[in-house]
Amino acid sequence: MINNIIRDCARGLVIANNPTNPDGKVDVTAKEIILQDNGNNPLWVHNAAVTIDITHLGANGLDAGTEAPDQWYYIWLIAHLPGQVAGLLSLSSDNPTLPLDYPFKAFVGAIQNDAGCNFYPFNQVGKTVARNAVAVLNSGTAAIATAVNCSAALPQKAVKAIGDFTLNLGAGGGRGEGWLRSRPNQGVVGFAGYLNTQDYLATPFSLPIIEPQTLYYNRSAASNAASVTVSISGFEF
Repeated sequence: MINNIIRDCARGLVIANNPTNPDGKVDVTAKEIILQDNGNNPLWVHNAAVTIDITHLGANGLDAGTEAPDQWYYIWLIAHLPGQVAGLLSLSSDNPTLPLDYPFKAFVGAIQNDAGCNFYPFNQVGKTVARNAVAVLNSGTAAIATAVNCSAALPQKAVKAIGDFTLNLGAGGGRGEGWLRSRPNQGVVGFAGYLNTQDYLATPFSLPIIEPQTLYYNRSAASNAASVTVSISGFEF
């Protein structure tokens, strides 16, 4: 076998809540995808199509234990020779517990559940995910670059965050300055403006994630902005 093929490379990857049971099942399809075993031996799979049920244990289910609330579950395609393919959900983003006779795996995505163990709605095409917007910061007033914990909206393996950054200026308007960053002093999305009639400034953003599940924000100490809001509505792997 050729051992220099990169695992997880996929063509035509689509992941979404199962339409019949969106709270507990997820559908994964891929026209082509590369899986590997622990010896880095590749398996090239065509036309994969699986439905994963988190209430089931093993292939096409959860890798271990039972479902826990408020978690990110990482989505894997798994297979054994001569190429029978299944799906797997795991709390591990790197090393899922593989069922017996399924040595091949590929990471494909992540899905989040709520306090009632119901999956949040999401759609993934390729490496890009769209989800319902989640406010990871409300009423932020820091005048220096300050970390924003984005784990409520981003999984560990996300490499880009997509959303909206808003300066709330208050009914009187005025000058507002604010910044959103990948690191405290770099990767900036920012703006400054003077508003007489509106009470907020908002801009969409798409920023690389350097530190897992973390962004940084601040507003100018001299700004009239009363607070800052950061909402995330998508991400990329």
